[in-house]
Amino acid sequence: MNTATEVPAVWNQLAEAMYLKDSPTAGIKLSELSSFSFARLQMTKGLPEMTRPIVGEGGYMVALQLKAIPHVELFLGKRRVSSGFYPIGAVGAINLQEEPACWLPDPFDALVMHVTQAALDEIAYAHQAPYADQLIWPYGTVDPVVYHLGQTLLSSLEHPHHTSKIFLDHVLHALNCHIVCSYGGVRISAPRYRGGLSSLQMRRATELLEAHLDGKITLQQVAEVCELSVSHFARAFKQTFRKPPYKWLTERRVDRARDLMTNSRLPLADIAVKCGFADQSALNRSFKRIHGVTPGTWRRRTTRGHTGRSGSSVGDVGLYRDLRSGPANALSPGA
Repeated sequence: MNTATEVPAVWNQLAEAMYLKDSPTAGIKLSELSSFSFARLQMTKGLPEMTRPIVGEGGYMVALQLKAIPHVELFLGKRRVSSGFYPIGAVGAINLQEEPACWLPDPFDALVMHVTQAALDEIAYAHQAPYADQLIWPYGTVDPVVYHLGQTLLSSLEHPHHTSKIFLDHVLHALNCHIVCSYGGVRISAPRYRGGLSSLQMRRATELLEAHLDGKITLQQVAEVCELSVSHFARAFKQTFRKPPYKWLTERRVDRARDLMTNSRLPLADIAVKCGFADQSALNRSFKRIHGVTPGTWRRRTTRGHTGRSGSSVGDVGLYRDLRSGPANALSPGA
């Protein structure tokens, strides 16, 4: 872990407690700073001794095992609470206020999420549900939901420039809701909001999103300009536009790319960057999901006949309309 940059104190404590700092056999990849940060912790050898307790920190560490662990012993204070084999997909929700420590004699690979109490309280408040006083999950038990959502978080660590913050926020929000329900024992239902965004909120949200086509903006930032909680904003936005913010943003990127392909001779790689995509491949994937063809194919077909002639051919206009209105315009998840 690069300690030259500022990181939350809890991660520095965890790295020191687990002997990960400056270890040639250890690796740690930390997400960008947020109220819900996460990291991949790896060790090609077992720990040299039992970890030191983490003290003075709040919230929970939710650990997802990416590799089976033959044997692990977990302690809260001086009390041993778990001992034995942890399979792939096993999860442990560890309260940091109980001064956890563990013994890991074998190599390990885990995705660890720091879940703050504030993040859990925000979910309860938005859904008008009781607060989750504690998280309980049988140590070492597989949780398929956390495992599958964890793969997206893992992918964002491996390819940070290919994942927009606003999409990642949706994943983290979904994970928080699952943890509050399944680990906190709280039943939540969809809040009954009246309508979607107001015209002023629509303008503020779309202007801010348009100004950040690269996706380097959080749901929290957009929700704040609308003076709404994240949960309320996400639900109201979807009700207004019939799609979540990250999909709306992807469509706007593709719209801008289409305009540049029609009205300029810029290479596709340059257009991709101008429209907020990580690279041309990312543009290709999103464009094809929406229009059913690659940007290169769309450009050749729709601009055919433009060179050396004024206006566009009737055939090109017809194809443009087909691409705009055809069934391939439906947007699939994963933009």
